[in-house]
This record gives sequence, structure tokens and C-alpha cells, in this order.
Amino acid sequence: MKRVAIIGGGISGLSAAWEIKKKKIPFILFEATDQCGGAIRTLHEAGCLIEAGPNSLSGPHPELDRLINELDLATEVCPADAHASNRFIVRDGQPIALPRSFAEFITTPLFSTPAKWRLLKEPFIRSQSAPGETLAAFTERRLGSEPLTYALNPFVSGIYAGDPDRLSAAAAFPTLIEMEREHGSLLRAMMHRSKKQRASGKPRSPRTIYTFKEGMQTLPNRLAEKIGSDAIKTHHPIEDIEALSSGEWKIADEVFSDLLLTLPTHAQSQLVTPFDLTFFDAIRYPAVTSLSLLYDRNQLTHPLNGFGMLIPACENRFILGVLFPSSIFPNRAPENKILLTVFIGGDRDPDRALLPRDQLLPHVEKDLQELLGLQGAPHHISTHRWVDAIPQYTAEIEPVHHQLTLLEATHLGLYFAGNYRDGISITNAILSGRNAAERIIENQSTGKESGATPTLDEENNL
Repeated sequence: MKRVAIIGGGISGLSAAWEIKKKKIPFILFEATDQCGGAIRTLHEAGCLIEAGPNSLSGPHPELDRLINELDLATEVCPADAHASNRFIVRDGQPIALPRSFAEFITTPLFSTPAKWRLLKEPFIRSQSAPGETLAAFTERRLGSEPLTYALNPFVSGIYAGDPDRLSAAAAFPTLIEMEREHGSLLRAMMHRSKKQRASGKPRSPRTIYTFKEGMQTLPNRLAEKIGSDAIKTHHPIEDIEALSSGEWKIADEVFSDLLLTLPTHAQSQLVTPFDLTFFDAIRYPAVTSLSLLYDRNQLTHPLNGFGMLIPACENRFILGVLFPSSIFPNRAPENKILLTVFIGGDRDPDRALLPRDQLLPHVEKDLQELLGLQGAPHHISTHRWVDAIPQYTAEIEPVHHQLTLLEATHLGLYFAGNYRDGISITNAILSGRNAAERIIENQSTGKESGATPTLDEENNL
């Protein structure tokens, strides 16, 4: 009998379970904790709606839109406030809005005049990416040193909590490599895309940021509800996996024809399995801590008229950046109060994230005082520490992906999915689970003995 075991109830596991359920294939999803959703956690504290993990989604994306409609969540979508469109970057101790148009680019103090001229010369750079090129080397080669320092460096800290000197350009942002390969220039690639869009006669859908009225946990909660409690076993950690001579898998004293692993790699390497997963140790997950801080509005002099503030490494600050949740979305804080979410650690300084809160707070407050004009203490503090936060797409991750493909090709009914494989965004994690489920469904219907090689589908977040 065809029956699927899904180990891990994060968003990839839930996405896979939903696709399998729609095809009426029997399955069990095993989740070690008391609820599904992985890092997606929404809390209600001190009259605030606080995200302990991811804060928003980015659209439009046809597959994400499809899932939201299937789950009857369209009426729960909460778009970002249009007035919160600024992204601030700190330079010389001052938050400066990232330019959003050519006119703003010409006048912005974020980049010097020579740096602006260098950016405009990008279409005439004739070099090509070499194998193993880091994201920092790619950016400096194509755009120059200031965009690397004051745009790419803080951007990567905000997305990956990563270091562009360590991230692989091809693994972390494959779209950039494709743009350069096809058009010889990033700017020419963007102009070609705009021209093609205009020629199609279809208006380009504006890029939007959104969440749900009751927070990000709405999405995994609704998935779990639709999947049904009879197919989900919470409080059920899996410690070992046995391969049977019949080609089936024995898990928690039950037998399954197919096995999908969606745990983070550091958790998978702790499993007792009939196949070697020690190659997962090559993927690094730096620690990140977030502090959600509640203040009176008059405690800060900065207008907070944006999405948040990112801080380049060269500014030598303690924090990586700050989100302004109560400026971005409604009902995130009580009236006349503001909510800030501060991030510490990442690949820039992972040990810093592990400090006790009473040691973190003085450094955090010093940065907020000097950058946002903070005065006084917070009314409420919510601390969230992720010891293993985000997988880093360094050069070491590409051999890991190759090993996964080999394992799937040589072990009947074995599949892997997660943000360590197909991109770190929530959308990519959803697609990773869905793609694995589709391979399971296809192989069960055709009687194939292994999954097809997966395709990397990383969003272009720039």
C-alpha cells in the first residue's frame, strides 16, 4: 500500500502534506513539538502582535497566491502600509532612505558621486562570473565597492543574516548569475525585462509586502487545520529510520512506502538512518536573536516612516538592523505606542546572539539612541533566540545539493525538502515541499523508483 511519512511540520512539510492530501494518498506528518509551523511563530503580548520568526511575505507569486486561495485566506491578507515603503541604510551614523527611483539615486547621499558613475558603467563591464565566486566579489566586480558596502552588505544581513564574503553568488542568488550570462549586464537584463513586459501589453503587477491580519502563524495554522489532526502527530520526535528489505521504510513502528525529510539539516544529522547524512554538517546556521521592544511614540525622534533600518558592517554597530512592525502593518501595537524588532548576531557575529538579554539590552539601546533618537526604557520586551537560524548558501552547500540528488536517485522512495535546498524564503520553502510532493505523486502513479532531480528555484530578492 502506498503511504507517505513526512518528518518535520515546518512550512515545507505542511506544504507537501497539503499537496499529497489533495491526491488522497495516505500519509502521516510527524512533528516533534506541540504545533506545526517551524520558525513561523506569532505571539500576542502586552497588546502587541509580535512575530518571533519571519515577519512578512513578498508577492505577487502565482504559487503562493494559489495556496492562499486554496486555504480560503484571501480575506485575511494584510498588505503593508504604502507609507512604510522606505528602507533605511545607515551611513556615517545616519539612517538614509534607499533610493527608489533614478531621480532619488542621483541625489541620494548614500553613495558618493564616483560610486554613482561607477554604477552607471555597469553595462560596459565585460567580465563573467567564475566558479566559486562569492556574492561580495560578484557585486564589487559588477557594481563597485560602495554598493557592496552600503547596499549589498546590509541587504544580505537582513535576508540571510549572512556575510557576502562567504555566500556563494551562484547558490545564494542564481538569478544574478543568469542575468549576467544571458545579457552581459544586470542593468541590461532589467531593461530587457521591462521592454518584454511592455511588449506583452500586460501591466506589471507591483511588488508587495504583506502578512495576515492575525500574523504569519495564520498560514501554517490554516494548513494544519485543512490537513486534519488525524494525519498530523505532534509531540512525536523521530529518532531513527529503518530501511526494510521490501524497499519500504519503518518509522515509529509503522511502515511507509515513501519518506520525505523536511527537518533542518542540523536536526537530520542527529537521526539514526541507513544512509549517511554527515555531509549536512557542511551547512552553517548562525545564531540570531530578536528583541521586540514596545515604546511610547514620543520616546523616539525618528519618524519611523519606513519598513526598517539595516546597518552595514563597516558602521561597527552592535545590531544588524531594526524592523518597524507598527509602521508596516496595522494593529501591531496599542494606540500611541510603537513596536520595534531588533536583530542581533547572524554570520557577522553569531556569539553576540547568544548573550543573555540583560547583556544585550544596553548595547541595543545605545544603537537605538544614536540612530533613532530613543529616550527611556521599553514598556515591554519579547526575546526570541534562534540558535540555528538560517542556512547559509556558501560554496559548501552546492556539494550538499549534489549529495541529496544522489541519495534520492539511489534510495527507493526517499525525498528531501526545505529551505536549505531550494532557497530560504517562505515562498521557496513552500515550493520545495510542493515540488517534493509532486515527485512523490508522480513516482507513485508511474511506478518509478526514484525522484527526478529537483530544480533550484530561488527568488530574486534584490
